[in-house]
Amino acid sequence: MFATTIRFTLPADTDWERLRQIAIRRAFDLYRTMPGLRAKAFIFAPERSEYGGNYVWETQDDAEAFLRSDAWRTAISMYGEPRLERAEICAYIESGDLVFPPDYDLMPSASGAERESPSPSPAG
Repeated sequence: MFATTIRFTLPADTDWERLRQIAIRRAFDLYRTMPGLRAKAFIFAPERSEYGGNYVWETQDDAEAFLRSDAWRTAISMYGEPRLERAEICAYIESGDLVFPPDYDLMPSASGAERESPSPSPAG
């Protein structure tokens, strides 16, 4: 899985209530059926004049396809160039369920100490 975090800086006179309505409509019309999109949280921070989203994608290719899409070009034309961050997701909690790539080993060692700490052991 792959994450994209996007933040647009909006003008001080932004109508935040209207923007909420636009976000809800876009969520319903566009993002519910977007290929490869597992989750999206619409983010509002009027005190910082920021609007954006936290996205969880099935693959990095899905995320990159979105950044080449008409939907993305429309967002940029409406709000300007955003701050954008990309990262791999190694584990994700969805409605209380742990979701992780199928090739990850949940129990890499029988040693309890290694399960308790994700830090690498010093070379000896």
